[in-house]
Amino acid sequence: MAGAVERAARQSHRFPGLDLSAMQAQVHENTRASLLFMGGRYMDLPDLMNYVKAGCRPIEITPDNVTRHYSLANTVTLNGIYMYQYLSAHGYDPIIIQNYATDDLEGLLRESPLAVCISSNFIMMNDIRDMAVRIKNLAPDVAVIAGGMLVKKVMHAGENLTQGTLEFLSTFHEKVDAFVVEAKGEQSLVKLLGAIKNGDDLSTIPNLACFDEKGRVTFTVRTEEEIHMDETAIDWGKIPKAYLRHTLPVNSSRGCYYRCRFCTYHWLFPKVHYRSPDVLQQELKAINNLGFVRHVRFTDDNFTARSDRIKAVLEMMIHEKFSFSWSSFARASALTPELVKLMKRSGCEFLDLGLESGSQTILDNMDKQLSREQSLEAIRMLNDYGIISRGSFIIGYPGETRDTFLETIDFINDSGLPYYQPYLFYYTANTLVHEERKALNLRGLGLAWAHETMDSVDASRLLMQMIERIPESFTDGHSYVEEIYKSLRGDGYAPEDIRELFRVKRQLQLTLREHPSAGPFSPEIAPILEKMGGLIR
Repeated sequence: MAGAVERAARQSHRFPGLDLSAMQAQVHENTRASLLFMGGRYMDLPDLMNYVKAGCRPIEITPDNVTRHYSLANTVTLNGIYMYQYLSAHGYDPIIIQNYATDDLEGLLRESPLAVCISSNFIMMNDIRDMAVRIKNLAPDVAVIAGGMLVKKVMHAGENLTQGTLEFLSTFHEKVDAFVVEAKGEQSLVKLLGAIKNGDDLSTIPNLACFDEKGRVTFTVRTEEEIHMDETAIDWGKIPKAYLRHTLPVNSSRGCYYRCRFCTYHWLFPKVHYRSPDVLQQELKAINNLGFVRHVRFTDDNFTARSDRIKAVLEMMIHEKFSFSWSSFARASALTPELVKLMKRSGCEFLDLGLESGSQTILDNMDKQLSREQSLEAIRMLNDYGIISRGSFIIGYPGETRDTFLETIDFINDSGLPYYQPYLFYYTANTLVHEERKALNLRGLGLAWAHETMDSVDASRLLMQMIERIPESFTDGHSYVEEIYKSLRGDGYAPEDIRELFRVKRQLQLTLREHPSAGPFSPEIAPILEKMGGLIR
């Protein structure tokens, strides 16, 4: 959020009449107010569990102790595993530092590696710069390379980027040696590593952003890389055990058929690509053969997009009798009684539903191609079969009013939805709604925007109210419920225990709102923390 405030100040001159800096700062404050802080420290559910387990004292997560505590930093993300396999196949000896938290960076840099590659899939540009500064301070001669989804989004326009963005990127000079500007990017990365190894000119490598002698960013020729999904399958039996967990990710497709107007997937992956059934079957069998995996998370953008394919996959999983449970993203309108029954039989335990709004007006504005009734029916079916669901909701999309927001609140409360994830509408030029900006009077960028019916400050105030207004569906602010859920399932927690942990955290957060100065041993707070302590293993 601090980086977003800095970005708003940098871009404010583009939007006369909007004080982007002040708006973003207020959004920041409202967002903070919607989260849990204990003793001035932000805590998601894993942080809180560590805090309670340690006798109500803060725990500092380090690479040395991360595996001994509850932390999303200890989860496995597929980008690191895939790049380990891909680079190994091309003659390199890579080491994964998972989530920038699970290895001794300083010690590894003393071994003079060829390069450090930073994935931007789950971080911000300022994070990349901060990491690069640390790396260069420890090892000035080691090349730093950054790539991934965020780099693609920020730098795709190349030389047509605004002057303000080009000046911002110049602050990465002598920190990041090269950016890979491609949604896939692994082929360009291997070429780049080869050029660094041989001392070759980087200007011949496609899809790069580098710096000239004056520190100005320059771009090489852009070529789109082909996706061969079968080649991205992980041979889990060959991945070092140190990189594995009780929960593992699998990707069987990339892309989405739908064109929701707030989403950038259609731009990043304009076509949908699938892994063949046989290759997917072999990958799942390899995971099952490891003998310790309890849960698989399918990371597909839309696992249920093709009804014939998803049914075949589920029938294969039922036939194989895999020992792990699984979760995925799903589209509410794709769910039928027959499909949900197959999901349950195949081990499905948790589905993420992109519901986005409880107002049909907003759903239509988004071109979501989803009705409120379809969402309600999907949740009902999942509840009937004992499959847990989480719905994501966007607050503040153009057309949003207090009335449409209250429709979303009523929807969540009436539907029986177990978990929800609220997002503030994020405005970027790489979306279809950007094409309607004049008609909608949509101005600003990121989390600092205004349109005909609302601005981001008003929307963030509404988002603050959700935890109070929604008593029986649970969230964890900006931490992903599904990531926490799958992590705790991998640690052996039962679904009902996880839900109770979320319930107690909500109770604590609301109590702290009423008694902001109360400490962990106060009569208002101590019984709640004691209740949580009884749930933690």
